[in-house]
Amino acid sequence: MRRFLSLLIVAFVLPSIVIAQDEGTVEVKSRFERSNTIYVSLGPAFTLGKNLGDYSTGLTFEAGYLKRANRILSWGPSLSYLGFAYDDTKTYPYYYDVAYDVGHELYQTGGDVNLLSLGLNLKLNFIPVSDATRFSIYGIANPFVSYISRSEVNQTIDYYFDDDEDGYYTDYWGTEEFSGDEFDALKAESKFSGGVHLGFGVELNPAKRVSVFLNVTYSYTLPISYVATESYLKDEDAYVDAGGTVYYDTEATLSDDQFPIVEKGFSAVSAKVGLAFNF
Repeated sequence: MRRFLSLLIVAFVLPSIVIAQDEGTVEVKSRFERSNTIYVSLGPAFTLGKNLGDYSTGLTFEAGYLKRANRILSWGPSLSYLGFAYDDTKTYPYYYDVAYDVGHELYQTGGDVNLLSLGLNLKLNFIPVSDATRFSIYGIANPFVSYISRSEVNQTIDYYFDDDEDGYYTDYWGTEEFSGDEFDALKAESKFSGGVHLGFGVELNPAKRVSVFLNVTYSYTLPISYVATESYLKDEDAYVDAGGTVYYDTEATLSDDQFPIVEKGFSAVSAKVGLAFNF
């Protein structure tokens, strides 16, 4: 929460400082032939931070409108999408029930995370822009409200015994399946939350009818529900079989009603290429 408040302070206070330092109140028409912009952008996204979910590379899309306030500041509404598909290769599969001396092998599906956000985009040019400007470097501050959904998580657990007592849990015993019908934490979930996008970018021919831009953005969303198996794994709960395979105690993992779901702030970084249509 402290980090989020700090980001909001930057997003709202910095633009007012920049405006105060600009050239005063001059009509936009006297500066720009084109003072309105509609833009679209698309690119990959990556979760950021340790233990931040069992997810592969995501996808982000943004569309919006900007109005030039002066040579430094543009502002307007934006609609953005950020999505991450669950990646089973990011989930650790091996667990051990100490009381019953049983190895567990975990398979999961579902758990995809999608965020659809409506924000206020503030674009700050580090170098004042005019009709003759060929490229610009800018910063972005975009506080947003987001509708977030996570799909249901389904688990399949195979059980293995060590019948030969040779230290290898390879003797198959059976399989069980679990879903939101058995554990509430696995059910699909949707909610509203908020956050902020912060970033910087480069734009070519920002005053022409069509311009091209590239930006890199850090996104932080207030606590949401997502799959983060590694958050439950601790060294003190680890066991090693005769072949060196590490198993984690089911008492602290599979037997936890919340496993593998966490409710935490969600951070991501994205790189987007876009087109801007100026008029």
